[in-house]
Amino acid sequence: MNKKTKVGIVSGGKSFEHEVSKMTAASISEHIDQNLFEVVEIYINKDGELNHKLLDDIDVVFLAVHGPNCEDGTLQQYLEDRGIKYTGSGVEASRINMDKKQMHEAFEKAGLSVVKFLGFGKTNGDVEIIAKTEREIGYPCFVKPNNAGSSIGVSKAKNIHELRQGILKAFKHDDRIIIEKAVKEARDVEVGVLGNTELSISKPGEIIYNENFYDYNAKYFSGGTNVVIGELDGSMSYKIKEMAACAYKATNCCGYARVDFLLDKNGQLFINEINTLPGFTNASMFPKLMEDAGIKYTQLITKIINLALGI
Repeated sequence: MNKKTKVGIVSGGKSFEHEVSKMTAASISEHIDQNLFEVVEIYINKDGELNHKLLDDIDVVFLAVHGPNCEDGTLQQYLEDRGIKYTGSGVEASRINMDKKQMHEAFEKAGLSVVKFLGFGKTNGDVEIIAKTEREIGYPCFVKPNNAGSSIGVSKAKNIHELRQGILKAFKHDDRIIIEKAVKEARDVEVGVLGNTELSISKPGEIIYNENFYDYNAKYFSGGTNVVIGELDGSMSYKIKEMAACAYKATNCCGYARVDFLLDKNGQLFINEINTLPGFTNASMFPKLMEDAGIKYTQLITKIINLALGI
């Protein structure tokens, strides 16, 4: 009998996406192919502490983590320093795609269309931030922590009062923020990308939601969302896939990722972000997209592990 590959499923972490990470890990543990893999659950507490000895006899780590200190290259660097293979993108790609300002700048450098954006730190001060935003971005706009995921700390501002409140909210989660011009009547479209050099890209999926925007509550708790896959016309679908591949390669991603776009009412397409460790419960968008492409959830877990192992 062939020896099973020992997979350490790492979850938790010093991140405000700690609870989402636990949901991801539980789903992976439940659905991983038990005939191929032996699972070791490795929990990082909210102070960033873990049992390091659990990593000593691991063949590969499945990163079921999200957010700062986990998705931004910090954990990836720790694993590389220990010579441990892990799923998803490497240190540099993880860092760039967690830093919204750097990510947008990388997209622009690659010739991809992004919405107008401005980056600020706490030293800029509210008066300066508001004045520059009103002058260069205008309303409505989105205010976001620069390093965050799951739409945590994100606000949509339609006036100066909402902008001021949004700035305060975003700074609670990060010392840097990014403000982006809102796309009027935007459609949220996402694709899944799987691979290291040869890429498999799903059909675009559109998120239909009842909330003000696709925020943390809409993603995980309200139930007010619906996913429609494969209904965009062929030329737009092709363009989205091309842009996704370009962005994935431009930021040196590997393994897998979800690439998000905004499509305006006139058909203008903007790349929004790359999520290098997207939500990964069996009900999350990335697995849904890959299932539509013919890759079932358990098979997807296996493929991602094999990509990390170089198989």
